[in-house]
Amino acid sequence: MTENSTTIARRQFVKATIASTAILGGVSSAGAAQQDGNSQFAIEQDGNCIPIKPLSMSGLPIEEFYDYRTPDTDPMSYKYASFGTESLQRDDTSLLFLYDGPKGLSLVMIHDKLDSDGGGAVSFRITNLPVQGKFVVKDDEYDGSTNRDTFDYSKHRDWNGKETANATIHWTWQGGRSDGAVYRGLGNDFEFTIHPQFNEQALLSDEGGEYSGEVNKWEVLSGDPNNPTRTKLKMNKEVKITSSSCDSGTTTETAGNKTANGGGEGTGTKTTSNPSDVNSDGGQSFFAKLWDGISSILNSVVSFFTNLF
Repeated sequence: MTENSTTIARRQFVKATIASTAILGGVSSAGAAQQDGNSQFAIEQDGNCIPIKPLSMSGLPIEEFYDYRTPDTDPMSYKYASFGTESLQRDDTSLLFLYDGPKGLSLVMIHDKLDSDGGGAVSFRITNLPVQGKFVVKDDEYDGSTNRDTFDYSKHRDWNGKETANATIHWTWQGGRSDGAVYRGLGNDFEFTIHPQFNEQALLSDEGGEYSGEVNKWEVLSGDPNNPTRTKLKMNKEVKITSSSCDSGTTTETAGNKTANGGGEGTGTKTTSNPSDVNSDGGQSFFAKLWDGISSILNSVVSFFTNLF
């Protein structure tokens, strides 16, 4: 979908006006319960389980949220990269998150940051994907000598006759660009595994030249798309993403390099924008839950009014 500058300006004005009105006038807490309803998803790695909430912009399809631009898109770009997630991207960092859009739940993968120095290489082998899903964004997918990325996708049946899908993706990108993909159609019942290979372990790591670079961090994002929780993952271990919630005995919440139960280093580092977002038990504080409710209501109201323009 293409929008001119006047339409975008109108939407930005409406969003700012509604946000100011809601914060000053107060809102009900009904939205907080709605946000908590998305907490059943989890990512498991090396014996630890981390609850995650899908990112979501009310009414915005994942293709528009990702905003993949090439010379053939409008707006266009010769960077062949995601412009919609630029605020989430981090230099030399690979991102992983779920996105809840009007056409279903998606797995989103983004590597590196636009306009950063150096390129990089990543390979993902993803097994047991829901067969009803499909790749709606392949970053990169175009004809040209500079496109070295490959997407291999296949379907099969297990011993019980259940049909699932596997994907093997090899990415490499130049300095100043990013790379990634979106698989939409996860449904409500899934459990798939990502087997990662970064840097020299990746198939396309020997491209050299402007493709040289290192990915130094792997993160899973959760919650607010404007200020998500970032949890660091181990780059040499597979992860399992599931529609089931974490068992209380395996949940890992970390602050700094300490786990919530006072042990040593955990699977990753959970960061928050404000210490008051977490209470003494490691859960969300009253104010954090209230803000989740405000954000949910604002997104719904913004979506309604912006669709009028």
